[in-house]
Amino acid sequence: MAQLPNINASSASDQAFGNANTLNDLDLDDFLNLMLAELQNQDPLNPLDNADLIAQISQIREVGATEQLTETLGAVLLGQNISSATSLIGAEIDAISDDNQRVRGTVDRVEIADGTPKLLLDVNPGVEISDRPGNIDEGTYRYRIVWEDANGELFGIETSDAVELEDGNQSVQINNLPVTDTPKQIYRTKAGNEDRYHLVAVLPDGETSSYHDTSSDEGLSASILSRTPQFISDPSRNFTVSLNNVGEIRPPSN
Repeated sequence: MAQLPNINASSASDQAFGNANTLNDLDLDDFLNLMLAELQNQDPLNPLDNADLIAQISQIREVGATEQLTETLGAVLLGQNISSATSLIGAEIDAISDDNQRVRGTVDRVEIADGTPKLLLDVNPGVEISDRPGNIDEGTYRYRIVWEDANGELFGIETSDAVELEDGNQSVQINNLPVTDTPKQIYRTKAGNEDRYHLVAVLPDGETSSYHDTSSDEGLSASILSRTPQFISDPSRNFTVSLNNVGEIRPPSN
């Protein structure tokens, strides 16, 4: 009578099947069902030898132990990841979000999605001096980001903070821009000339959340923001971040 194959043995047929060998996908319940079916359908004149039965039970115990070990290790890993994620609540992070956007902001909360902890951030647009070189002239700058809806109505946001550059070899990083259905236009103005916002760049993809400004005043477009946008009241944007996509971490200040 046929017996259950030795799951620890390798053979040419195993190699031929490769990843398609469904035997590798059998779990403990499958092995128990196979053994019961074998016992129910064995030849009464040639029953399964006790030694063979014990060998098969040993195989089943090995499978069960492996499953339990895998489940235990999975639970330990999940617990460690949850602990790591919750320890970041209140910390400011630089990261790449799950929708592949660069994000900087404070972790508000953690959720478990498909057995994996995720960091959740609700962040407002912001500007900061970048650590990368640029050609922006010395001075204090503010930015407006505007876009049109399907009816041509102009909407926008204005960064709440100004950024002050002390020399002409610096650049500015703009983060956490809102999602728009149409391209976004980035304008900036310099202190002392606040009534003139010059076009810096156009972001064709409404999903784009950041922009690195390196342009000198002389290198800006001659295009000036001539319309006053309808400023949106809540420009915050929601991001979901996986732990392995977190870069720099700045713990909350006490």
